Amino acid sequence: MSFWMLSNRNDGALLDAYPEGPEGWRYLEPQPLAHEFLAGAVMGFSPSFPERRKVYDFVNNSRALQVVSMRVRRIVAELAPNEVEFLPVTLVDHDKEVVSREHFIMNLLHRREVIDLEHSDVVRSSILKTEIQFVHGLALKQDIPPEGPHVFRPVHLRIRTFVDAVLRDALTQAGLTGCKFLPAHGWDGDED
Repeated sequence: MSFWMLSNRNDGALLDAYPEGPEGWRYLEPQPLAHEFLAGAVMGFSPSFPERRKVYDFVNNSRALQVVSMRVRRIVAELAPNEVEFLPVTLVDHDKEVVSREHFIMNLLHRREVIDLEHSDVVRSSILKTEIQFVHGLALKQDIPPEGPHVFRPVHLRIRTFVDAVLRDALTQAGLTGCKFLPAHGWDGDED
């Protein structure tokens, strides 16, 4: 079974803060947040990058979130309806002007045990001992069952989003902007 890491590093706008509502670390845990997410939540472009103004289907951010367009939402909701929840956000530019009311935080509701720690070249976090801080060479387990979520955060690497080949193919065929898919097995920690 092959998995792909979703990378949304691009030349577009960069969001650098969580919206008001749940504490930021909670977005990295597989838990529903819609019941406490604030209606009208706003995320703004980073003042540190005033030249970055493009808004893609996948929006860059420094918080390990997946901020996605309505186009992404439609595809994921069709193929993985119980694996994520979509929390609506309004995106504002550097001048606080609204640039989109059709983007969402794609809150992942599953973690999956796919990393072969014994064969991976990684450095563990000194703070969160079970988490990986740096990747030099990622190895995936060989006996991963095919059933399971199409999109998830891997156990030990919760700041990353993995998708299976079914979801990757659907997102790629849709011609979505602002993302690329890197093979998870053998990933060296570089997003380019």
